[in-house]
Amino acid sequence: MPLTRRTRIVLRWLVLLCLLAVASGLLILGWGLALVGAGMERALAAAGSPRVFASPGVLRAGEAWTSEELQFFFAAHGLPPKPCSRPRPYEVCHTGNSFLLGPGLASGQTPVVVRVSGSGLELSQTNAGALREITLPPRLVALLPEKDTVQWPVALEQVSPGLINSVVDLEDRGFLSHPGLSLRGVLRATVANLTSGGVKQGGSTITQQVVKLLLLRPERRMSRKVLEAFLASLLEYRYSKRQILNAYLNHVYFGQDGGVSVVGVEAASRFYFGKPARFLSLHEAALLAGMIAAPNRFNPFVHPQAAKARRAQALSALQREGHVSGEEATEAQLGPLPTAPWPLRWEAAAHFLDLVKGKEVITTLDPVVQEAVRAGVGASLARLFAQKPALGEGSGDPLQVAVVVVGADGRILALQGSKQPKPGELNRALSAKRPIGSLVKPFLVARALEEGWNLEATLLDEPLAVPVGTQLWTPQNHDGRFRGAISVKEALVHSVNVPMVRLGLSLGLSQVTNTLRELGLSPPGTPAELLGAVEASPLEVARAFTTLLAGGRLLEPWAVEPGRHHRQVFAPEAVGQVRGALEEVVESGTAAGFASRCGRPLAGKTGTTDNRRDSWFVALRPKFLVVVWVGTDRNRETGLYGASGAGVVWQEIDRRLPRVYKEGPWP
Repeated sequence: MPLTRRTRIVLRWLVLLCLLAVASGLLILGWGLALVGAGMERALAAAGSPRVFASPGVLRAGEAWTSEELQFFFAAHGLPPKPCSRPRPYEVCHTGNSFLLGPGLASGQTPVVVRVSGSGLELSQTNAGALREITLPPRLVALLPEKDTVQWPVALEQVSPGLINSVVDLEDRGFLSHPGLSLRGVLRATVANLTSGGVKQGGSTITQQVVKLLLLRPERRMSRKVLEAFLASLLEYRYSKRQILNAYLNHVYFGQDGGVSVVGVEAASRFYFGKPARFLSLHEAALLAGMIAAPNRFNPFVHPQAAKARRAQALSALQREGHVSGEEATEAQLGPLPTAPWPLRWEAAAHFLDLVKGKEVITTLDPVVQEAVRAGVGASLARLFAQKPALGEGSGDPLQVAVVVVGADGRILALQGSKQPKPGELNRALSAKRPIGSLVKPFLVARALEEGWNLEATLLDEPLAVPVGTQLWTPQNHDGRFRGAISVKEALVHSVNVPMVRLGLSLGLSQVTNTLRELGLSPPGTPAELLGAVEASPLEVARAFTTLLAGGRLLEPWAVEPGRHHRQVFAPEAVGQVRGALEEVVESGTAAGFASRCGRPLAGKTGTTDNRRDSWFVALRPKFLVVVWVGTDRNRETGLYGASGAGVVWQEIDRRLPRVYKEGPWP
């Protein structure tokens, strides 16, 4: 029977509508797959927040350490020793003269024993042989926020199994078997939402949570729940369970560090426990997993009882699913809660960070030296403020300090640019250029030795008038007296001004200017530069003094990549003689007594500018040099000489450094 015209029209429309429906469905499917793919690819490729690390800590068998020095060493590396006998992963126990390093700190997963003995350090693995040396993981100096968030993506293999199991068992026990949606969860949420008359529960699986974290806005509407379910199904279709779980663990929210959001299990593990996520103990993993539902409500620092109860729920879920025994769950429930966050930005190194750029870098920063600088500056200023209250905080222009420590190979080991290192504060170690005073004198002597002078040559210490334009410049000695004929060495050791001016004039002002420029300084080209009328930052001063540790070569101080362009400024023989004279500076010269109090080998040079506005001290040890500047931002008189100001700061820093750092032959 032939179809009527009306029937044919209806059929055509039905076919057209079917085709449109299929096309629309394919478009929606394609859009959904593209959206899911783009979101997951961004998540899996995310580099996270910039991460800055210190240099790894190294201990060698036979080195001379005391128990107190080792405690300082481990604490500076972010591993404060605890009085215990069985260290957990990534922890250090201390009993008597022995330190036990937990799994993950050295030599893999086997604990290591570090023992102080009369013959030096003894290093060994438990149930194994002796070790020649151990290397600690580099300390995290800063996890820098981006858009008020810190995040540290890691592979699933870098997360402890206890944390993975805790999250799955507590958040989504059917994760490994469902297709992205949980029927039980959906029914439970539907009943709750109908009863309340709004969207109160989501019944979300981990897959749905990933969709919400990566693809959707945080809205509570039924249409959004439908879209979430659709995208979750596509996510399960396109990606493996491991990839989905990895994305979830790297993007879930774990609370606040001040005004900064802590995102992902690695950042959370560092923030709450000070260790990588792969080394979390069972009780730590259960606590983190429990916090996911409500990070603020279960914050252990603010609500310890609620956090402990939530941890118990996570441990109960682990036991229910057979991932831990009842005994293990009970023991974990007794584990201590963290009482304070671990800093994601080490304040002591706040100014060192001004030297660093990059997403993930291991720097030259030595935590032991940096901590010695921080503590030494604080202690010395307390002494100076007690002696001179007018220089304290109430003065309106208090003393400030800048310190730079550079290794014999140019590595910047520590840096501090104020009395208290704080992010964003003026970094005087890098940017404050002040007259360097008598610090210029060793370089005059080094050049003179190359020009045929010797340390025993005679210089006249008598009144001197030097024409400068239409005027006469009459340099004076700091004590106002003249000594007659003295040697070059004596003039350097006791920092006598007038003979040094005569020495510089004999060399020729232009040659002195060129020498200072070779050192990276900016001399004015006037006779006053012979007495240090040269403005430089502490880091620039440190660069110039590297010549005295590097055989006359000028090294470019570096924090991440070593400098490659070294210039030979002085002959090694001249540098050796100058350094020998500077050893007498700390024996009997302007810093007399420093060597006897602080130990040898030690060389140094004091610097004081006009009216004692700037106090400088440069200390040379075989492995490093320290530059200290003390003054005020408004450049007022302090009444401090190089030894009584900057020298006091240096002594407080130096006495905190372990002996092994200060010993050894001159390079």
